[in-house]
Amino acid sequence: MKFEKILYTSSDVKKAIVDIFENSKGRRVAITAFVGSDAEAYLPYSDGIELLCWPKAGGTNPNTIRTLIKRGVKVSFVERLHIKIYWTEDKGVVITSANLSTNALGTGRLYEFGILVPSNKVDINMVLKQLKPNDDVEEKLRKLDKAHEQYRINNKWKPNNSSGQTYLNWYSLPMRRKWKVGYCGEEGDFSKNSKEISKKIYSIDEPTRFISCSERTYFKGDWILTFFIEKEKPVLINWVFVDYVSKTGKKDKEYDKDNPFQAVQAVPDNINPPPFKIDKRFTKAFTTVLKNIGVEKFIKNSPIKSDKLIEPLHENY
Repeated sequence: MKFEKILYTSSDVKKAIVDIFENSKGRRVAITAFVGSDAEAYLPYSDGIELLCWPKAGGTNPNTIRTLIKRGVKVSFVERLHIKIYWTEDKGVVITSANLSTNALGTGRLYEFGILVPSNKVDINMVLKQLKPNDDVEEKLRKLDKAHEQYRINNKWKPNNSSGQTYLNWYSLPMRRKWKVGYCGEEGDFSKNSKEISKKIYSIDEPTRFISCSERTYFKGDWILTFFIEKEKPVLINWVFVDYVSKTGKKDKEYDKDNPFQAVQAVPDNINPPPFKIDKRFTKAFTTVLKNIGVEKFIKNSPIKSDKLIEPLHENY
C-alpha cells in the first residue's frame, strides 16, 4: 500500500476498517477506547485479532467482549485508554476518532474522521509498549458487569433488542455473568426501611420486587433467579437485581427472624437486562432440574449456587 486516504465520514471509517481487517493475511490489532454493542459486526474474521480497550461502564459492553472472546479475539484491558488505531500488518492502518461501536460506525450518527495510511507508517509494537494491559480479563469483566449495570440504572438506559438473550446464548459465552438462585416462601410486602431507601436514593415510591434473606446472603449488584413453589412445581420465576439490601424492622409485619433482610430491586425491569430471559424452554428445564434434585431438598438447601445448576439446565434446555 503506497498511498494515504482521508476518511471524511463515519461511513468511510467503517468501510476502511472492515476492508483492511477482512483482507489482511497477517497480524491484526485493534486499539480503541470503547467497545459497544454489536461491535463484532466491524471485525470480520475475528479469530486472532488482538483487541485492547478500556473497561469503562457505559462505554464498553461486557457481553460484547464475551462474544468477541468466543470468536477468537485476544482481549486485553487498558485503563484510561483513549487511542483509536486499527492496524494490520499488510493492508494498512486506520487512525481515527471512532470507537468500535454502532454509535460511531453504524446508526449512531456521530461525526467521525480518520485517515488510512500504509502499515509501516505506524510501529504498532511501539504503541503497545507504552500501554499497560491487564491480563486478568475475567476479573475485570466481573467488575465491568456490575459497573455497567449500575451505569444503565443511573442513566435510565433501556435495553436494546439484543439484550434478551436465551439461556443457550448465555451458556455459550466465555466468562459468563454470574447469578444466584433464591426460593421465595410466600408473597409479602416491602419493609418500611426498604421503601424509605427506594424513595431517598431512587425517587421511587414502590420498589419493583424483593426476596427475604439472611445477612450477607445477597449483595448489591447480584442477579437472583427467584421462584415460588405451587403443587411441587416452580411458579412465578423471575429475576431480582439487587439495588440494595435493607434490614427489616422487628415491628414490620414482614419481619422474619430467620430472614431479617430484604434484597431489593428498586428500578423497573426495562432499565437493566438480566443475564438471560426466562422463556418457556428455560421454565421447562428449570422445572425438570428441580424435580430431579427434589423440591424439598432444594428448598432446604436454598439459596443454592447457580454453578450447580448450569450444566443440568443446559442438558434439559
